[in-house]
Amino acid sequence: MPSIKQVIACFLLVLIVTTVAACAAAPAAAPAEGKVLKIGCVMPFSGSGAQWGLQIRPVLEIYAEEINKDGGIKVGDDMYKVELYFADGPMSPAADAAAARSLVYDRGVKAITSYFGLGYSTIAPITNAEKVIFVSSTINMGAYNATKEPYSIFGYCAVEMSINQAVAVMQAFPELKTLCWTGAEGGNTDVQKIYGPVDEAIEKEYGFKSVRMYYPEGTTNFTAYISKMADMKVDALYTFANPIENGLLAKQRYQMGYKWPIIQNAAIVDLGVLRGIVGSDEAMQGICGNYSFPWVLKKVTVAPRYLDMANRIRAKYKETHQNKEPFAGGFGAGAPQMGHYLEGVQLAGTTDPDKVMSVLRGGTIETFLGKYTLSGKETYGSPVVVGYPCGMGIVKGKELVYLNENPLWNVDHPVGGVTLPK
Repeated sequence: MPSIKQVIACFLLVLIVTTVAACAAAPAAAPAEGKVLKIGCVMPFSGSGAQWGLQIRPVLEIYAEEINKDGGIKVGDDMYKVELYFADGPMSPAADAAAARSLVYDRGVKAITSYFGLGYSTIAPITNAEKVIFVSSTINMGAYNATKEPYSIFGYCAVEMSINQAVAVMQAFPELKTLCWTGAEGGNTDVQKIYGPVDEAIEKEYGFKSVRMYYPEGTTNFTAYISKMADMKVDALYTFANPIENGLLAKQRYQMGYKWPIIQNAAIVDLGVLRGIVGSDEAMQGICGNYSFPWVLKKVTVAPRYLDMANRIRAKYKETHQNKEPFAGGFGAGAPQMGHYLEGVQLAGTTDPDKVMSVLRGGTIETFLGKYTLSGKETYGSPVVVGYPCGMGIVKGKELVYLNENPLWNVDHPVGGVTLPK
């Protein structure tokens, strides 16, 4: 019988498997004369994930502007202004690599941060060869080689947080007893064989049952799958899907008379955009998504300087976006990872990549989402993410509001295995 660590390792590695041209933009803020720290971001501005990239970008731009407004960041005896560049990475390994290449060779960036695409294995050879620090999502950990890629950091636990997000919602609604995990299927995978022990462990630990129903990639009509889910007596759905799929799934489940909460792995896009997909406020009720705003967190402590910066970003965003709240993903997959790199150069007192990595590798730093220790002792260069909130929001009425959080206190390399939190 496999151990829980082995079971969860399989779960994470399978999730990694299942789950145009690049164009570099002008810098987000034109810094004054003096020392400049060039940072690049590869994220989708086209393709199925474009809504995520387009919503995250302004949060990062405001972050850079606020840093520069303060005179920059102090690195050793020098002050550096931040010069931020973006390139389109449409969730395609080849295109994402081309985007990274443009940032490294055409823009001369010192780091590429906040990457959550699927092209780590094509980008890492570029960044590591040029000693450019690459801050990525753990969805790419299956392709990571600590020996060959010493300039990689994984500061966004996109894979590992799924169980904790689901638990946060299910614990907020204790009357819910059966959760259906769903998303596009990843080839001929024996789902029950792979996930069966994981689901048994979740039920034993948390008291709710897990079932699974996957659909072919590109599906837009979910009615047959919703009917099967109803036959399985599900109470809630957890989806690994893009915003359009999530919206269509919510719309069709409501049209068929079901009001199941839909828990999505990512943050919810602009409510107006979502309403356009779903069709009505009524059908949007119960949609849940990552809601890790520093100013709403209740179970993770954010350092005062980061809470202050988060509130500044929020205020500026609302001022420039018709009083709308910023996208939660800007504080999940966005600003914290850029902050990881900035913390590294400040602690190292230099922009030298070897000295920055020596500080970050195994070091604990403050972030917008609590304290992070960015690498473990057993798997040199791999991440341990401490304090990630796994905060969840829910659509109620016409608003997206805080629901619950179930912090992810300790995450290690999937190959080393992770355990269900107590």
